[in-house]
Amino acid sequence: MKQLQMSFKNDLGRNFRVNVDDIRDDVSPEEIKDCMDEILASDIFDANGGSIAEIVGAKIVTTDIVDVELPQ
Repeated sequence: MKQLQMSFKNDLGRNFRVNVDDIRDDVSPEEIKDCMDEILASDIFDANGGSIAEIVGAKIVTTDIVDVELPQ
């Protein structure tokens, strides 16, 4: 599973993160930046008691899930 983690700061200086699960394998840095700009401009989130004020960064986290077969 791949998750996009977008980090922002609110107008109070507090960190705020928006996570998007199951992103495309071919998502580009430009698409991520455009998405973050749209989040910043839309002001639709209550970001830890304030409005999102700035973009901090983004990362993609990859998680491997392996089922373990337990003995009977």
